[in-house]
Amino acid sequence: MLASGLRLPHCLMKAVVLRGPRRPELVSVDEPGAAPGQVLVRVLACGICGSDLNAWRGVAGVEYPLVPGAPGHEVWGEIVAVGARCPPRLRPGTRVTGLFSAGYAEFVVADAAQVVALPSPDGRPVLGEPLACAANVVRRAGVRPGERVALVGFGYLAALVAQLMSPVGGAGWVAVARRPESRQLASRMGAASVYGFGKIPSELWDSFDVVIEAAGAQETLDHATWLTRERGRLVIAGYHADGPRTVNMQSWNWKGLDVINAHERQPAVYLEGLRWALDVVARHELDPSSLITHTWPLDEFGEALAAAESHPPGYVKGMIVPQ
Repeated sequence: MLASGLRLPHCLMKAVVLRGPRRPELVSVDEPGAAPGQVLVRVLACGICGSDLNAWRGVAGVEYPLVPGAPGHEVWGEIVAVGARCPPRLRPGTRVTGLFSAGYAEFVVADAAQVVALPSPDGRPVLGEPLACAANVVRRAGVRPGERVALVGFGYLAALVAQLMSPVGGAGWVAVARRPESRQLASRMGAASVYGFGKIPSELWDSFDVVIEAAGAQETLDHATWLTRERGRLVIAGYHADGPRTVNMQSWNWKGLDVINAHERQPAVYLEGLRWALDVVARHELDPSSLITHTWPLDEFGEALAAAESHPPGYVKGMIVPQ
């Protein structure tokens, strides 16, 4: 590749195309080029997001075929070419993460303004988009020292939140999770107590200052409501994209809850959260990559998404490694 961003003729790359629900195909397509203000990135890894399962399963509103590489958006990679008008900090060889799309491919382009250069590489993947999501959850939750926190639904997002929240303080956090392995993970990460659904002691109802719902399911939304104290903060971090939900408005009204939607859609807010998270990770020597438990090559995309859906033993987070 040329540092100017020009693309050699007839360069091809491998990418996944979803032809329909659970119908992936590995194809060869033209390698993209970096237009002005863009960078071309070699994908070192692309994390499998829970939201990707909507396209995998065929949730209403998804139109097929998806563009090559979609819906992958949790990219960690290395710049191989830059277009005109890109800042000097972004140059070939720089490891980056940030806001991407179509990352289930060998190469991807992104706006230079939406990628973040990483410190000297140490080989550990940095999946920036979920880290930014977790940062925004922590920042919106506004946990103060001495406050009691409950994480309801303990998967990858909740684990990232727990990592980033640990330097903030608080009076200790508890986790509620369905899978025994998730409860074990929460215990290893420092939870004061862990509970399964249906096993929560009655004295904990209506007792937490901050409750973070992190699984995007009706069950977790209900339990989060029941656990939040009067005038407490109920933080919606789970991705509720597979259908409508009901909420206990009577309880929300009676308790006078502050209900916070911790999802963001503004790129600038995402990037601010990502930079904040990277600073916390560096200052406190955290390791978000320790939560990545499974990897697959690009040609095993179907197996990877099936695992993300079924959660085999030991699964916390999976990613695709194209090269």
